[in-house]
This record gives sequence, structure tokens and C-alpha cells, in this order.
Amino acid sequence: MALINATTKKWIYLITYNTLSFLLWTLVTLRAVRVLVLGPDTDEYDDAADGSLYRQLPFPFLAFTQTLAFLEVAHAALGLVGASAATTVLQIGGKNLVVWTVMARFPELFLGTDNEGNSLWGQRGGPTGFAGCVLAWGCSEMIRYAFFVGQLLRGEPFGWIKWLRYNAFLVLYPVGLVSEAWLVYLASCGPRISAPYIGVIYSWVC
Repeated sequence: MALINATTKKWIYLITYNTLSFLLWTLVTLRAVRVLVLGPDTDEYDDAADGSLYRQLPFPFLAFTQTLAFLEVAHAALGLVGASAATTVLQIGGKNLVVWTVMARFPELFLGTDNEGNSLWGQRGGPTGFAGCVLAWGCSEMIRYAFFVGQLLRGEPFGWIKWLRYNAFLVLYPVGLVSEAWLVYLASCGPRISAPYIGVIYSWVC
């Protein structure tokens, strides 16, 4: 006879996943706030772009954290959670589309100027859009995963987390949406990158 039944295994997995995701997004968000408020870790760089949030975060950590959320599609498809798999694909896929077709592909959007003061394309607002995405995503995901952890541990979420879950989006959603749209616009219509790299789905904005 199994020592741990299927329900307990499911609970252990979900509490582990949601706790890990909460901790990862907390690290991403705190790191971003630290860089934006206090500045980068050091003033000595081979290239001034090394002091950007994109490099200081660093971006691969953000990409890993966001991509990990694709597991939630499997959770929904396998019935581990009550969410719709199709809805989850849309929610998770949108952010990952920005991560992998814009942020990962075109880092020059986010790097400002080089040591000699030559303008990189990032001066057009890419660093601001990147920071907006990171902060909006980070805050919303911290709230979301804390909500799920509380629900799994207590049977219901903590009251203040529940309030944030259903109210913070009024600020975070517009910030995230505008930041994402701005980065897609820059990648689609900027002077150095043509729309076909992103796909015809975005070309109409130009």
C-alpha cells in the first residue's frame, strides 16, 4: 500500500511549484528594484550597457522564471488545477511571446548607450519598457503565487493577499500591457529591425 496517496502527492507538487515560483519572482522583482533604485552593482564595465537592468537582472534569470510558467498549461491539461488549458495557454503564452521574440532576440533595445556615448537603439524607451514589464510581471506574479500558496496551506488565501489579487491588477495590468505593447512596437517598427522578424501579426502597427 502506498505511503502517500495521489491527493497528497498532488498537494506536495503544487505547493512546491507555487512556492518555488513565488520565490523566483520575488528575487526577480527585488533585484530589479535594487538596480533601479540604487544603481548597478559596480561602476566598472567594459561597456556602459553592462550597467543596464537587462544585464544586471540578468535577463536569462527572468527568461527562465517566466518560461517555467508553461508548466501551468500541463497542470490545467492534466486536471491538477481547475483552470482551462486554453485560457492558461493564452495567459502564459502572451508574456513568453514578448520574452522570446523581443527581449531575447533584440537585446540592443534595452542597452542605452555605449562607453563613447554612441546611441544604441535602447534610448528610444526600450529600457523603460523592459523595466515596466519586469516590475508589473514581478508584482503580479508574487501576488498570484502567494495567493495559491495560502490557498493550498490554509484552504483559503490570506485576506490581504486576496484583496491584492483582485485589486492590484487595476494598476499592474495597464503598466504591463503598455510596456509589452511598446516593446513589440519598437521591435516591429524600429530603424534597425524589420517587422518580419516578429511576424506579420505585429506589422500593422507600423
